[in-house]
Amino acid sequence: MGLPSSFLRNAAVVSILSLAACATSSELDLMLQESDRGTVVLERITDRSFQAAHPIKLPAGTVARVLRGVLVRDDQGFLQDIGVRKADALQAFSEEDVAYLAPLITDGLSRAASDQQVGFTVNQQGPPVYSQRVGAAVGSSEPPLRLAPPETTAGSIYAYGRSLYVTLTQYRYRVERPDTINMPNRRVPDRTGLLNHTVMFIPESAKRDDKYRTALSTDTTLVIDYELLAGLPLDAGREIVRQPPPAAPAPASAQGAPAKVGDTNKKDPELEALRKELEDIKRQLADQDTRRQPAPPKPSGTPKSP
Repeated sequence: MGLPSSFLRNAAVVSILSLAACATSSELDLMLQESDRGTVVLERITDRSFQAAHPIKLPAGTVARVLRGVLVRDDQGFLQDIGVRKADALQAFSEEDVAYLAPLITDGLSRAASDQQVGFTVNQQGPPVYSQRVGAAVGSSEPPLRLAPPETTAGSIYAYGRSLYVTLTQYRYRVERPDTINMPNRRVPDRTGLLNHTVMFIPESAKRDDKYRTALSTDTTLVIDYELLAGLPLDAGREIVRQPPPAAPAPASAQGAPAKVGDTNKKDPELEALRKELEDIKRQLADQDTRRQPAPPKPSGTPKSP
C-alpha cells in the first residue's frame, strides 16, 4: 500500500526546509572564545560573493557603544489587544554582556577575512517566569515558578563600507522543557525569542536607512554608522532606554536554606507585580470567554396544564 499523499507532501516540505537551513547557516571557521559567559567565533559568510571590509581595526569603545545601543521592544501580540500595557524598549545587552563581548568582537573583526563575520552568543539569566507545562493553559492550576531561567542572546556582526552590520538571531531565548507543548491556546513556538519583537538602535541618528542594507540583512539587522556614533555624546538617546533584567542571585544552595516561594513573593515586589499581571490576564481572558458563550434558548411557550 502506498503512502498517503498528505504524508508525502509534509515530508517534501520538511526536506526543503532542512536544505534551506543548511544553505543559510554559517560555517564555523575559528573559535575565538568559549566560556560559561558565551562564545565568540569567526564564521563563514553564507553568500560567497559578498566581500566584507575585513580585517578592520576599531576601538573597543566603539564596538561597546554599538552593543549598548541595540534595543529590543516587546510588541506583545495579543496582550495589547486585551489592554495590557506595552513594554518599553530594553537594552539587548547588559553592561556585563558588553564587557565580555566588546573586546572579543573587536579582536574578531581585526582577524576576520573578507568572507568571514563575527558570530557571538551570550548566556543570560531572565526574570522569574511561570513554566508552561502540560495542561498549564490559562485558567488552569498555577504552573511552577522558575526564578532564574537561563536565556541566550546571539547574533553576528561584520563591517561593510563605513558601517557595522549587527544582526540578532536570538534574543533571551529559553530552551523549551520536554514537558512543554504548543497548542492553539498556548504560546506560538518561537526558536529565536524575537517573535512579536522589534529590534531598534539608539541614538537613532547613527542608524543608517534601508538603502544601506545588503542581501545578508534581515528584519533584525541594524546598520550603524560607527564613525558618526563615535562622535556623538555618550548619553545620546538614553532617555528611552530601560536596563535589561539584572542577573539572578546565586543559587539557594550557596546561600543557605532555600526560601519558600510564598516568602519570596512577599519580599520581592516585582515578583508580586508579575503575579498580579498574570491574574489580570487570566481574568480578562475569562471575561472574553464568558461573552462569547451563547445565551440559553428561551422556552417556546407556557406548558398547558393536564
